[in-house]
Amino acid sequence: MSAIQLAFLLALTGTFAAVTWFAVVVVRGAARSDGGAHPSWALVRRLGRSPDERAELNRWAFYLHRLTGMAIFGFLCLHIVDVSAYTVSPSTYDDLHELYGTAPMRLFESSLLFAILFHTLNGLRILAVDVGDLGQVPAQRLLVGVVAVTVLAGAAGTALIMAPVLT
Repeated sequence: MSAIQLAFLLALTGTFAAVTWFAVVVVRGAARSDGGAHPSWALVRRLGRSPDERAELNRWAFYLHRLTGMAIFGFLCLHIVDVSAYTVSPSTYDDLHELYGTAPMRLFESSLLFAILFHTLNGLRILAVDVGDLGQVPAQRLLVGVVAVTVLAGAAGTALIMAPVLT
C-alpha cells in the first residue's frame, strides 16, 4: 500500500468517525427532546396514534436527512482532497484511485449512493411540503415514495457498482 493510499484511508476513517459521532449526537438529542424518535415505551404509544396526531415518520426522516447531509459533506471534503492528488502528479492520482476498485470501497460508494438519493429526494419532498403547504398525510405519502425510490434506485445502482468485483 502506498503512502497516498494509506493517507486517504486514514482520512476516510476520520470521516467515518466524525459521521458516527454526529449520529450519536443526533440520537442523544432525540432522546433528550420530548417526542424524539428514540426507542422507548413512549414511542410505542406515539405509534398508536392516528397519523394526524403524530409526525413520527417525518421526525425519523428529519434525523436521517441530517445524518446523510453530514455524511455527504464528509465525502465531499475527501473527494476534493482525492481529486487534488492529480495536481501532485497523475501517477499519484492513479495510485490513489486503485483503492476505488476494491470491494470495501465499492460498498462505501454504494452507501454513499443511498445517502445522496435519500438526501436529495427528501430535500425535494421538504420543498414540496413547504411550498405546497401540504398536510401531514400527503407529507407522509411523499416520504413513503421517497423511501421507495431511494431503495429501488439505490439497489439498481449498487448492482452496477458492485458488478466488477462480484463477477
